[in-house]
Amino acid sequence: MSDNNRKEPFRYSMEVPMSCWIRISEINGTTLNSRLAEVDLIDISKGGCRIRTQLDLHASSNLIKGMLRLKLSEEEYEFEAQIRWQRQIEPPFFHYGLSLHLEDTEKEKINAELRALAGARKIKVL
Repeated sequence: MSDNNRKEPFRYSMEVPMSCWIRISEINGTTLNSRLAEVDLIDISKGGCRIRTQLDLHASSNLIKGMLRLKLSEEEYEFEAQIRWQRQIEPPFFHYGLSLHLEDTEKEKINAELRALAGARKIKVL
């Protein structure tokens, strides 16, 4: 019998970073209307994702919320997101961890698309 009590959702890594877009909508409670910025999607789960960009958003000292727009295979999605962490792993790029705020139906759609992409070997399970 397995003692695996996995609480975290499976995380899928892109074989090649996938283009997606982020729009910042709020910094420290102040609403703003930014333009879409293209970023690279590094990995994703139904709870969050990691993106890469050259933009330094100073997320360690600011509470930043926004929208993430992405297209995994067929359907384009737009999700509310909050930046949880920022690291400069590979200069000049910054990596950001985002929590995604998804409805249950959205989580199931994302899971189905991620499983299909994993089956086609376009992404891998971490």
